[in-house]
Amino acid sequence: MWQDLGEEAGLKQETNNSAATYYPQGELVIVRNELATKGSAKDQPVLAWKFDIYAQEPVSRAYIYVDARTGEVVLQDNIIKHAGATGTFATAYSGTRFVADGTTTGGYFLRETTRGSGIQTYNMKKGTQYNRAVDFIDADNYWTAAEYNNANFDNVAGDAHLGAQCTYDYWKNVHARNSYDNAGASIKSYVHYSRSYENAFWDGTRMTYNAGATRFRPLTAMDVCGHEIGHAVCENPANQTYSNESGAMNEGLSDIWGASIEDYAVTTLGVTSSGAKVKSTWLIGEEIDKQQAALRSMSAPKSQGQPDYYKGINWYTGTSDNGGVHTNSGVINYWYYLISVGKSGTNEKGVAYTVPGIGINAAAKITFRMEDVYMVASSTYEQARTYSIQAATDLYGMGSTQVTAVTNAWNAVGVTTGAALVANTGTGSTSSPAANASLSGALADAAHALSLYPVPATNELHPMLGGDAEISSVRVTDVRGAAVGTARYNGNGTLDVSSLAKGMYLIRVSDGQQTFRQRFVKE
Repeated sequence: MWQDLGEEAGLKQETNNSAATYYPQGELVIVRNELATKGSAKDQPVLAWKFDIYAQEPVSRAYIYVDARTGEVVLQDNIIKHAGATGTFATAYSGTRFVADGTTTGGYFLRETTRGSGIQTYNMKKGTQYNRAVDFIDADNYWTAAEYNNANFDNVAGDAHLGAQCTYDYWKNVHARNSYDNAGASIKSYVHYSRSYENAFWDGTRMTYNAGATRFRPLTAMDVCGHEIGHAVCENPANQTYSNESGAMNEGLSDIWGASIEDYAVTTLGVTSSGAKVKSTWLIGEEIDKQQAALRSMSAPKSQGQPDYYKGINWYTGTSDNGGVHTNSGVINYWYYLISVGKSGTNEKGVAYTVPGIGINAAAKITFRMEDVYMVASSTYEQARTYSIQAATDLYGMGSTQVTAVTNAWNAVGVTTGAALVANTGTGSTSSPAANASLSGALADAAHALSLYPVPATNELHPMLGGDAEISSVRVTDVRGAAVGTARYNGNGTLDVSSLAKGMYLIRVSDGQQTFRQRFVKE
């Protein structure tokens, strides 16, 4: 506020004091340290500077207390109090919806605190500097079409806010995940970015949506919100490298989450469509693209220039778009469509297939387990086949309809060979931590010499070698190759894993001549 000369002049006039200013003036006080980073200092009295900080955009005012010796913020006391509220918003793409928001000076704004650390939506007013973003504010909390369906597309603010809320609800209710990082992170959306930008993106901290230009309306449709925040989810478990096959799966998984979240919003929350275009689970961006029906089709990738067969028609082999990440994602998109709805047919190589449909919820659970538990940054399509079959087995059992669907769908899209979860390297071989993490390569017959049960393990894991081989040593490491001393083998076929933290590990079992490696999951 002190940087606004008009506000400074208004304060002087209002208080009849020519020296009045919003500029923070420090006052030495003694307060309890409520924000200590060290446990011993928590709630202890400290000498602190008290500042009255009034921020204009986004609006907030609070007393900030700073430790006079260390400079650490020890207490914040908000002067402007925000109460939770529920508004009615005529959105651009999802009809008129109830949205959680909050109260502020002048009415209501698109911030709420009922989900994790909150959902917040800001207006960049066609600028590119986030620190200049302002709140969308409505006087009566009825965000009507007459007010917001204007030349600036202000009604899309409601879509961004609703999309973030539905995305949070989906991850919480379907996957028991608290926000994208499973730690309750706030989801911040910035609408109306730039004047001619034609995209939306997650930058590792926030969501950004374009202001609408030649080809695209603002990209705040439900599936686009779910897709972009899906990139944030990807960053936390596997963080697939954004190039070539791993990048294609990064994009494909985000499409998968966009489609799943849109389906959840429609079927569970009753979210409807607005305007001429109707929400379609298997079309991505169908509501925002002015020139064509959709950005991508998960049910018919070739209709939008993507492949539906691994290294087949439309498969991109160049270097543009980080090795074709937005093109080659069509393969995993079609795989997900097949296992969700089921289909019989003949692929482009003339091979007949039958995939039983298992429903989008089971498909999503298998896919997320694949991504969360098994995938690593460099995962390939072959590894995705292996990991998803393992994930389906973990969840639904060997020989289940779900395992059959996952396997047959990979065959249908031409990924017929899996990368090994088991790798036999022989005595004396050494592997780098990165190699231990990926364990890629063909599934050799000799690797079947080591079997583990149960998978995943809870308290005990039983390694067994085929034939008459006897186990001479067992060693457990994390996926980086660091030894784990809390897993103990008793010499009688039982490995005690009860003290291990949940996660993925690597077990090395030797018969004195050969060493066999295999991953396992502790739950």
